[in-house]
Amino acid sequence: MTRRAAKQIVKREKFSNDFPALEPLNNNQRKLQDVLRVSSLVLASGCAGTGKTFVACHHAAKALSTGVAKRIVLIRAYQPLAGRSIGFLPGTLEEKLLPYYQQMVDYFCSFLGKGVTDIHLKQRTIEICSLETIRGRSWDRSVIIVDEAQSLMVPEAQALVTRIGLNSQMVFCGDNGGTQTDVKKGLDGLTYLERIIDRYQIPDCSSVRFGLDDIVRSGITQDFVYAFERELQRKDPVR
Repeated sequence: MTRRAAKQIVKREKFSNDFPALEPLNNNQRKLQDVLRVSSLVLASGCAGTGKTFVACHHAAKALSTGVAKRIVLIRAYQPLAGRSIGFLPGTLEEKLLPYYQQMVDYFCSFLGKGVTDIHLKQRTIEICSLETIRGRSWDRSVIIVDEAQSLMVPEAQALVTRIGLNSQMVFCGDNGGTQTDVKKGLDGLTYLERIIDRYQIPDCSSVRFGLDDIVRSGITQDFVYAFERELQRKDPVR
């Protein structure tokens, strides 16, 4: 987590039982916080480094800490680099998956403390879940965060949204507009959900779209994302 992102967490007042608030760094983070309070399905899409997953994890941690949710489920549409599979990594399924989920776990350590987060992981009240194991599942009173959603295939997105149980919420975070997708542009599951929700006006769903001006990571990150976005529009891209 960057130094700037860490400053978003407002320290809990002494002797207060309230969960630490998160001060939004841009208008779209504020919009995301607002829709997370009311919608069962939330799509947070757009540029890398804008704090989409960070805000979603804070919301989930607060829901778990205050008893609004009984479980957090973390799902990541991972695509290992260079064709390396998690099957080559040692350990249990959870141990194999952990490297891909470490950033989200680090966020929860920041919000809840490492000791509390470790207990939740051990008790599976914070559950690391692979896409391969979601069929037949249904999550009640849970917050389900799907990260890197731009790498979902359409059938995976369809399977996920039909897993939402009673009093649960599902949040998709991803950048489906740039170079970060492992699926052909426009054919990924996140874009599919945006179009389905828009076409059929499905209620209780909200979308927030982040742009280049919303990047809160380091300045060099913003510069590279800007360059990558512009490169996609050029007729003579760098090879």
